[in-house]
Amino acid sequence: MATELTVQPLITDTVIIAALVIVGMFIVFLMIREMRILKTTNRKAELDLERDKLSIIQQHAETKTFPFTRFSAEQTSEIRQVEDDNLSLATTISAKEKLIDTRLSRLENLVKTRKLDTLIDKIQDEEKRVQ
Repeated sequence: MATELTVQPLITDTVIIAALVIVGMFIVFLMIREMRILKTTNRKAELDLERDKLSIIQQHAETKTFPFTRFSAEQTSEIRQVEDDNLSLATTISAKEKLIDTRLSRLENLVKTRKLDTLIDKIQDEEKRVQ
């Protein structure tokens, strides 16, 4: 009896497919990881920029709070009085501007209404003449 040896390949199709799937999953993992790193890097840069802006604003505010000259109590009260007057004037001005805007819009609407009424009357007169 002749013994036949069957040679089994060491690497079968299923092993190749499994290896390709594992390599594909690894590539997808690396792509997702790079996207997440890129996103967090951008956000970190934005946060650093905001932090720098905040520090600049704080430095500017500190220079405002400590002027080079100290004012007396009378001077600060006068300054506050002038600021209050400016605030009340600004409020009055804005109220008057709002009143003027609303009155102008009302006037424009009245003029449009009157023009449309006269046009309607003219059209009716022309229709009567034609008939």
